[in-house]
Amino acid sequence: MDLLQVEGLAKAYGARRVLRDVTFSVAEGEVVGLVGANGAGKSTLGDIVAGRYAPDAGLMTVAGHAYAPLSAADARHLGVGAVEQLVRLDPELTVARAVFRDTELAGAPDARVRARARAVLADVGLDLDPDQLVADVPRFVHGLVEAARVLAEDTRLVVMDEVSAALTPAEVDGLHAIARRLRSQGRGVLYISHRLPEMLEVVDRVLVLREGRIALDAPAAGLDPAGLAVATLDGAVPAARPEARPWGTTAPVLIPEARPAPEDGPAPLPALSTRPEPSADVALEVRNLRVPGTSAGLDLTLRRGEVLGLTGRRRSGLQEIAGALTGEIPAQVDAVSVHGEQRPVTDDPGTAPLRLAAYRPDDDAYGMDPRETIARTLTDAEWGRPDDLRTEIATLRGVIDTVHRMNVRTMSIRTVFGALSGGDQHKLALARWMAAEDGDVVVVHEPTRGLDLRSRREVRRLLDDVTAHGRSVVVVSVDPDELTEVCDRIGVVSDGRVDEWLDTHEMSAADVRARILGAVATPA
Repeated sequence: MDLLQVEGLAKAYGARRVLRDVTFSVAEGEVVGLVGANGAGKSTLGDIVAGRYAPDAGLMTVAGHAYAPLSAADARHLGVGAVEQLVRLDPELTVARAVFRDTELAGAPDARVRARARAVLADVGLDLDPDQLVADVPRFVHGLVEAARVLAEDTRLVVMDEVSAALTPAEVDGLHAIARRLRSQGRGVLYISHRLPEMLEVVDRVLVLREGRIALDAPAAGLDPAGLAVATLDGAVPAARPEARPWGTTAPVLIPEARPAPEDGPAPLPALSTRPEPSADVALEVRNLRVPGTSAGLDLTLRRGEVLGLTGRRRSGLQEIAGALTGEIPAQVDAVSVHGEQRPVTDDPGTAPLRLAAYRPDDDAYGMDPRETIARTLTDAEWGRPDDLRTEIATLRGVIDTVHRMNVRTMSIRTVFGALSGGDQHKLALARWMAAEDGDVVVVHEPTRGLDLRSRREVRRLLDDVTAHGRSVVVVSVDPDELTEVCDRIGVVSDGRVDEWLDTHEMSAADVRARILGAVATPA
């Protein structure tokens, strides 16, 4: 029986038509994947189903009853919940209280809530202490806490919007355990993701949204990650697979044959890196960087023009090392040299020996004013002075060039930043930050998080551009595909030190990915 039925859904923002005649269903006990290029309308569709926005046209039913929620709270009352990648939880709550907030256990004694939360967390493989404050839980794990909460709610349909984007493999397993539990209970899940190999492990059926329409509706068993990536791209023609059928037609869908999958998992995306070898000149050298609470020190050598990746399990010391590099966490160091020049250091454990600039894509609107136009977002120049016409024209040409290079889907640079898709906001925010920061060495967290294959390539080209001009970049990520695609070397962190360095110029992409997964797949 269909749990959710959507017919003829349409949505536009001004002149931009985001959704056009969208029709699909989600059955009871079914997990349906929703994929598409950045700007295809996935999050808008998820938001409409979850009650955040109203459609301009179309009808929805839930369990055979008309469904037209007035808000997200109204949608929950009608049996439809949502889990977002960047859900905002009260930092003063414990994990247990966060899991059971707004449920019948919200006012129950601590001991009862703690016991129930411990059982739910253990049942889905989440390595979290129920008594831990939300403020002390890594930001990207908040989505897992929220996902665990839907198990305690009387929610018939759950929209999961890019929850896995910055999770470790072990945390993704926990998310999938939640989705499977919901399915076993007869509930439905709409699972939105760009991480195609992992998505295909848990969904029953896949919808491809392209140019605001459902372009493909196919059983997951008949799809592979490489073919599905092709199918999401605008104008792409996928290959013949009898299981995969375009919506409303009987013609076969063309999907290129995939390379054989390794025995331990799905086939990785093709290697994208054609980056030249970095310079032999050393941009930054750090000796014995020690962060309180970790058991060892880190030696780091970063060459001029190099993209160096750091990865590890959630409790490996990875985030603490990243915080020490940017001066957010006090640390000690034996020696620091920049371009061969020694910098003074101190033994004071409360100091920050390094203060590298850092980019984190985890703020609403990426730290930008969502009401401001693209043109003004990408420049700090003061416009309108009578004697400054040439500068204004040059600035606008630069904005247009950035919009074209990053393949931003917009009809005008006068479009407000907040009207762009999340992926386009991310790309422009990163491009602006890279242009504004003038440091020789910068730290970038999750630079391709939540981006489709094409957008990941555009971000990689952006990194290639800045490193070609002599800058060096440290990428902090738990996504093995992201690290494999953009980095020259990757350090796998454990107990506050790098256990292994992987050189992407000397190893195949499949081998690099497998080594990363082998190192970070199990909880610390």
